[in-house]
Amino acid sequence: MKKISLATILVLSTVSITVTAAGGFQNGNSDRSRHEMMRSGGFINANQPVTTIAQENTWKDDQYIVLQGKIVEQVGKDDYRIKDASGEMVVEIERGAWRGQDVSPNDEVKLYGEVDKSWNKTEVEIHRVEKVR
Repeated sequence: MKKISLATILVLSTVSITVTAAGGFQNGNSDRSRHEMMRSGGFINANQPVTTIAQENTWKDDQYIVLQGKIVEQVGKDDYRIKDASGEMVVEIERGAWRGQDVSPNDEVKLYGEVDKSWNKTEVEIHRVEKVR
């Protein structure tokens, strides 16, 4: 019985450490302050130019873009309002995109994502969030 209790405690403590190490957007008002999942790595094109929100009407469906600005607020489960020098828009940030980083509205970030155009609507799905140092 003691072995089962000890094993249960060990498993539960490991799970709680994993959950708290995931990072996410921190504005002080969020109910969901941490994200549970992290994505694995991959190729990053450091030479890809930064796109501005004002260029939204030139984006093509399935185009990969890089936005740079600040995450102003969380407006839905995975939806966040971002702002750059040219304007604001709402993007969807996948849970794994945070990669363990905590981001506040004061932090400048690069957002790597993909454009999804459908039904006369443009959405951006962010796959990676990177703090600009």
